Amino acid sequence: MKVDRSKLKKTPTEAPADCRTLIDRLKGCSDEQLLLELQQIKTWNIGKCELYHWVDLLDRFDGILCDAGQTVESMSWMLVCDRPDNGQLKSLLLAVLNFTALLIEYSFSRHLYSSIEHLTTLLASCDMQVVLAVLNLLYVFSKRSNYITRLGSDKRAPLLARLQHLAESWGGKENGFGLAECCRDLPMAKYPPSATTLHFEFYAEPGAEVKVDRKSTSNTLHYIHIEQLDKISESPSEIMESLTMMYSIPKDKQILLFTHIRLAHGFSNHKKRLQAVQARLHAISILVYSNALQESANSILYNGLIEELVDVLQITDKQLVDIKAASLRTLTSIVHLERTPKLSNIIDCTGTASYHGFLPVLVRNCIQAMIDPLMEPYPHQFATALFSFLYHLASYDAGGEALVSCGMMEALLKVIKFLGDEQDQITFVTRAVRVVDLITNLDMAAFQAHSGLTIFICRLEHEVDLCRKECPFVIKPKIQRASAAPDTEDMETDMEVSDVAMESSPGPSTSAEQRPEPESRAQSSAAYTPRTGVQCIPQRAALLKSMLNFLKKAIQDPAFSDGIRHVMDGSLPTSLKHIISNAEYYGPSLFLLATEVVTVFVFQEPSLLSSLQDNGLTDVMLHALLIKDSLSLQVPATREVLGSLPNVFSALCLNARGLQSFVQCQPFERLFKVLLSPDYLPAMRRRRSSDPLGDTASNLGSAVDELMRHQPTLKTDATTAIIKLLEEICNLGRAPEYICQKPSIQKADGSVTAPPPRSGHAAEEASSEDEEDEEQLHSFTQPGEAESSRQIVGTEERIPIPLMDYILNVMKFVESILSNNTTDDHCQEFVSQKGLLPLVSILGLPNLPIDFPTSAACQAVAGVCKSILTLSHEPKVLQEGLCQLEGILSSLEPLHRPIEAPGGSVLLRELAGAAPLPDPTLSAHATPLLHALTAAHAYIMMFVHTCRVGQSEIRAISVNQWGSQLGLSVLNKLSQLYCSLVWESTVLLSLCTPNSLPPGCEFGQADMQKLVPKEERTPGATGVRRPADGDVEAVAGSSVDPSGQVLLEGMGLDGDTLAPMETDEPSASDTKSKSKLTPAMAARIKQIKPLLSASSRLGRALAELFGLLVKLCVGSPVRQRRSHHAASASTAPTPAARATASSLTRLLTKGLSWQPPPYTPTPRFRLTFFICSVGFTSPMLFDERKYPYHLMLQKFFCSGGHDALFETFNWALSMGGRVPVSEGLEHPDLPDGTGEFLDAWLMLVEKMVNPTTVLDSPHALPAKLPGATPSAPHFSALRFLIVTQKAAFSCIRSLWNRRPLKVYGGRMAESMLAILCHILRGETPIRERLSKEREGGRPAEEEGAPPAEEGGGTAPRREPQVNQQQLQQLMDMGFSREHAMEALLNTSTMEQATEYLLTHPPPLLGGVVRDLSMSEEDQMMRAIAMSLGQEVSMEQRSDSPEEAARRREEEERRARERAEEEEARCLERFLEAEPLEAGELHAFTDAMLPGCFHLLDELPDTVYRVCDLVMTAVKRNGPEYRDMILRQVVNQVWEAADVLIKAALPLTTSDTKTVSEWTSQMATLPQASNLATRILLLTLLFEELKLSCARVVESSGILTVLIKLLEVVQPCLQAAKEHKDVQTPKWITPVLLLIDFYEKTAVSSKRRAQMTKYLQPNGNSWRWFDDRSGRWCSYSASNNSTIDTAWRAGESSVRFTAGRRRYTVQFNTMVQVNEETGNRRPVMLTVQRVPRVAKSSRNGAAELDRAEESKEPTGKSEDPHTDADAPAAAAAVEMAATLKEKEPQHQPESQDSGPAQTQTQTQTPAPAPAI
Repeated sequence: MKVDRSKLKKTPTEAPADCRTLIDRLKGCSDEQLLLELQQIKTWNIGKCELYHWVDLLDRFDGILCDAGQTVESMSWMLVCDRPDNGQLKSLLLAVLNFTALLIEYSFSRHLYSSIEHLTTLLASCDMQVVLAVLNLLYVFSKRSNYITRLGSDKRAPLLARLQHLAESWGGKENGFGLAECCRDLPMAKYPPSATTLHFEFYAEPGAEVKVDRKSTSNTLHYIHIEQLDKISESPSEIMESLTMMYSIPKDKQILLFTHIRLAHGFSNHKKRLQAVQARLHAISILVYSNALQESANSILYNGLIEELVDVLQITDKQLVDIKAASLRTLTSIVHLERTPKLSNIIDCTGTASYHGFLPVLVRNCIQAMIDPLMEPYPHQFATALFSFLYHLASYDAGGEALVSCGMMEALLKVIKFLGDEQDQITFVTRAVRVVDLITNLDMAAFQAHSGLTIFICRLEHEVDLCRKECPFVIKPKIQRASAAPDTEDMETDMEVSDVAMESSPGPSTSAEQRPEPESRAQSSAAYTPRTGVQCIPQRAALLKSMLNFLKKAIQDPAFSDGIRHVMDGSLPTSLKHIISNAEYYGPSLFLLATEVVTVFVFQEPSLLSSLQDNGLTDVMLHALLIKDSLSLQVPATREVLGSLPNVFSALCLNARGLQSFVQCQPFERLFKVLLSPDYLPAMRRRRSSDPLGDTASNLGSAVDELMRHQPTLKTDATTAIIKLLEEICNLGRAPEYICQKPSIQKADGSVTAPPPRSGHAAEEASSEDEEDEEQLHSFTQPGEAESSRQIVGTEERIPIPLMDYILNVMKFVESILSNNTTDDHCQEFVSQKGLLPLVSILGLPNLPIDFPTSAACQAVAGVCKSILTLSHEPKVLQEGLCQLEGILSSLEPLHRPIEAPGGSVLLRELAGAAPLPDPTLSAHATPLLHALTAAHAYIMMFVHTCRVGQSEIRAISVNQWGSQLGLSVLNKLSQLYCSLVWESTVLLSLCTPNSLPPGCEFGQADMQKLVPKEERTPGATGVRRPADGDVEAVAGSSVDPSGQVLLEGMGLDGDTLAPMETDEPSASDTKSKSKLTPAMAARIKQIKPLLSASSRLGRALAELFGLLVKLCVGSPVRQRRSHHAASASTAPTPAARATASSLTRLLTKGLSWQPPPYTPTPRFRLTFFICSVGFTSPMLFDERKYPYHLMLQKFFCSGGHDALFETFNWALSMGGRVPVSEGLEHPDLPDGTGEFLDAWLMLVEKMVNPTTVLDSPHALPAKLPGATPSAPHFSALRFLIVTQKAAFSCIRSLWNRRPLKVYGGRMAESMLAILCHILRGETPIRERLSKEREGGRPAEEEGAPPAEEGGGTAPRREPQVNQQQLQQLMDMGFSREHAMEALLNTSTMEQATEYLLTHPPPLLGGVVRDLSMSEEDQMMRAIAMSLGQEVSMEQRSDSPEEAARRREEEERRARERAEEEEARCLERFLEAEPLEAGELHAFTDAMLPGCFHLLDELPDTVYRVCDLVMTAVKRNGPEYRDMILRQVVNQVWEAADVLIKAALPLTTSDTKTVSEWTSQMATLPQASNLATRILLLTLLFEELKLSCARVVESSGILTVLIKLLEVVQPCLQAAKEHKDVQTPKWITPVLLLIDFYEKTAVSSKRRAQMTKYLQPNGNSWRWFDDRSGRWCSYSASNNSTIDTAWRAGESSVRFTAGRRRYTVQFNTMVQVNEETGNRRPVMLTVQRVPRVAKSSRNGAAELDRAEESKEPTGKSEDPHTDADAPAAAAAVEMAATLKEKEPQHQPESQDSGPAQTQTQTQTPAPAPAI
């Protein structure tokens, strides 16, 4: 198939020039010319390149393969290429296959090749030549890449199947089919007759044409047997064709049969036989390399195969070179299998281990023939295979040792020494070098004896000299020159051969500063004239690479230590200089190796660094790396080179002279420019996400960090360079001539890739092994286009630059320098050099795109800020951010000013104003507000990131910054911004949504009009007007869901608080709104989308930030040492935290009391706003486990948020005051969205009225705030609960017993019922706590000091009361007095105080405590000192800093005092609140059943919550109420059942109903569903109130009615069954359940009655099972009686406290649960009875013992009353055992619980399983 162009990614490299010309030449050929051209190409002698460049030719080849692989019309087994008249096509096919094999070997990105299915088809050709050509191509694929293993299984499976048929054994040597015999040209009589016989067995597929008995299945064995197949004149295809006609051969066996036919048919012909042998060898190799041998390994690589292969090598016939080469290749592949038994077998068979063995002699002869001019060399293919075999052999220890012991070293060094020039010979030298490299480790002596190092260095010199002819340039550094300008002549030569990368970036370079000398460049203008780059041929490059690799290894090898000192004395430095000077010519990997050789040498022999400096090698390196050419840094752009640089520099700086030369090159600025150059971007990317090294930028950073630590003098320079780099980014981000280009792809790891070029040599990097790497390398588009195509934005042209990539890389780099280890010295240096300003400014650059805040780049900036903060504890990070953010927020002022009537969206107005531009969102000039929002979002992301830390010191720094004046002013502006954003999003959403605005409404329309592109506007105003209205009505829901869901998600509401929004009004979903979008509308929506997403994303980020700030203010609950709740240990919030909390709750109040502009067209807008506000309030006041933050509740109440919340409810329900609240819910004109709002509102209120979470929150405030005047009222969660419950109760009254809303009714009902349950449950605990407070609360509060006067400290202050002994202890531990005081005031125990001291740093700013314990002067001095260090930098005042600080502190304190006074007034009002009157609640519970039934009728699913409510009311109101409720429910059941019984009476002739109506009414009548819900309610109540329910059921006689109903309904259902329309009535199940419950209760009460005989009237003994000791343990007396009382009262569970832990005993399962840990243990009731003394007193005592010991754990009983079954039964059993003769009547009862019986008798009560 053709190459899939859609998946292609344009490659960043240009094809080498010679490739290009060949491609163009081949493209232009006709088929005949193509054949001639391809036949001439026997070896590959042009550069390697990407397969991408060959796509057009590959597609053409694909066509040729496809044509050749077609089958002839009438026959399914004859391929077109096998027809005798198609000779031309066949030769073209062979030429294409051979050329493709070469191309695949010398290219990369082989995954592009997509003609594999044609190759599979061609394997079924009759002509073995074609098969061999295909196998040759597959061999290259399998050996050079993992292409075959990565194929999809649909392509891979058929291919591997065919290969396995080819590779299968023919019978081996012992059957006369040895490979060597088959290769000889012997008469056929010498071969067994089976050679030409076809014998094939198969299980047939029974088909019509097969004359088999039809009944037989495919398990009959058929066989085909034809002898002397080779005598048949037909071709294998024709034979196959006729056999398939005759037999029904299964599809999966046909290819195998064909392979056998082809083999047998051609076996007698020597040539064909040889081809078959070769094909078999090839197939084996391919299967081995493709890891496809799993199950068939032993049959294909049978024992003896290796001997056969070696026999083939030993045949002397010169004609068999191909076969021998194939045999060697197969041996090589088997070595590669790493099967050691096979390896030793190969070594033995080839005689590798001895000097005169077969293989060593063969190799020596081959080498001799190669270097002796008189001898004819061995054929190239054979010699290549031989050397390849040696290399693979040497890779394994056993093979290497064998090669050493046969003395191979000398022969191989001869190859290296012989300076032949043919290219062919180079490949052998390369292999020889690699083998020597591998065996030197084992045979150092031989290497040294033949002066191996000298040979290597000479060879290196020889090869480099050959390269000099093509590329003479060498860097001649003038001594320490500053710039490259004087050396222009050299530079010219350099340019002649400059890298192809130059072609690929004709655009301007990244920044203006990078072009210091345009004049001298202008003449040569080399950078801009595309020129072909000469490159070192790949074979020679490979040789140089292996030699340098060897040298690099040898230098570090201690065995070479003597020779190494002199290695740099000879020609080596000159060779290295040439390689280092010509990175473009040699390619990056050679350049890297050459620098590494030098680096390694310097580290090995540091004393010889000066000699390298003398001969100029180090200067050449510095020049190449740092100076070379100011226009573009020529360091090769690969990640390996960049990563190695700091290491190289470390080596060059080892002595003072080196350090000096290094510093003179201004290294850091030049080196860091790499991070801002488009050429280097590809090298910065991670190749695979699994890459262990991380990315280049981070590695570079860590390495620079190392360098700075080795050479401390470089620290300042490096930091300066880093800051310059940040400033450079800021310049790029602000310069009006640039624009950030769209990233071409977003990678999975979030990094954005942009489209830069890559040098032509990067090719070399991707060796065959890293196919994945290559794929990644092509994922960029060509920057040539990106750079040259300047984008026109607005009126001016702007150059696109990959700004986001630069930011990401620079940040990774800086991050790893600063945080490479945990010391903060780099951070301190960075901060002291004023690096924070440019760093933080990056977040607000105008050229950044509007999706920047969500990108990896923005996260990276935040990461660096966080690192600096955590390492250096430097509050300036936050200050700087707050300053910048304040500036941006000020520029957002226009957003808060509503547009004049008819109104609309501010952002949309801005966009509409900029509409003439093609994409105004790109330009910060066109859309300043949008870009300011983006910048604000980026800063908020940074703050979110820095707030998420666990270290308490840093949390304290954060809170102090946010609580400072600057922080609070930013918070105020943010809360204003939040409100404006919710409004903007609401408006934008409605403009995109059909029918959201009333028809004819002008709201926002003018701006919408402007958005339509000019050509789409219709002439004439009327024309323009009309479509607009239509459009607004007809925007399809496709673009935006007509509800606020998008918006709400945008505004940061967690998904669980809001269900998908649906509207209560049907209008939005009627047919009209489904009409198609008009194109104009679609275009507008597309333009509004970015505005909507920007505003909602920012809203989400703000919500997250506010949530985190709440957590910071509240302080995480103190880490508890033990797991009990230390509620009293909560620490007092600092003044800064309190101020921040106030600010946050003001935002909530603002949101809940918000007024839209007067012209707002629909109340829906305000509702949507409130939905957001309510949803947002929840995470601000409650944690994830629904526990409230008391600090936030206090501030919420004091700031008026509480009142606003309930006023909002009244507004919504009274439709803005137009109807009484109580009628609102059923009003026909209730605005769209009210249901959604009420749903969200009820969910919030439900959390607020929950007595357990509100009163026992772990986020409680301490009882006494330090420094607060003791009489000052403080927050009481109890009062908050009282006030909220009162307000909530009156609201629920307005919703109770009303028709529920269509969409939200169900969820609202659930919330309402839950709220009512909370209110009823809360009544008792509230009263208890109130009475406690009244008794004990007051005196304690008045013990404190008298209130201090307000005047700032004129009266002498008294020290707060603390325990002096504890204070002394803490001071003895080394804490300061005031710090210890603060700790004791904030905590209640000594342990908590110590914890507090350790987690809270000593107070910095004058806190309240210190005010109390220091004189005023001290305070003043301290404040001045503090502010000098911290605050002054914020705003430079004209007067002295001391004054400024003093004044500021004074202002802050006054403001704080004013706020606290106001709060106190608020709290006083709230302390007088009285709980709900009992009478009110009575009145409600008495009349609540009709409301409940109403709910059940409308929303049957609420039955469970209704049951909860009823149970709560029953528990509150007592037994009479209970019976009344049960009777009412039973009456309702009775009525409904009665109707159904009447309806079910059989039809009579006078009836008008049809049979189907009669049968279906059991399910469809309203009474049917009523019955179902009522009975379900009754069964639920039955579970809770067993006996009472049973009594009511019994007394009412309802069961008889229900049983009658079941009887009557039978014929009805029977009839329905016959009509096949059975609708099982929903009430049947609950009816049966009820009857079942009743029966169970009857049985259990009977048993209970019997059991009570053995129970004591009080004080039964309960025990729990201790699984550690395996014993049953008793409870304390008080807990025992608590449990017993509850059990007698029929409770289902009981709570009690033991130690400091709380437990629940669940009687249903007889399990005790530890509430904190969740541990479960079995419990049981021990039945005790005073025994009657039996005849034998001893026996009686034993029985008593047993009775005492026997305890019954029950795990199975289902409920509190049947739980009585088991103990009853047990008691019965036990007593039966004791008193057999007395009470025989219990005997049958005991049969009920067999297990208990055995248990009693074995005396070992087993615990019930813990559930």
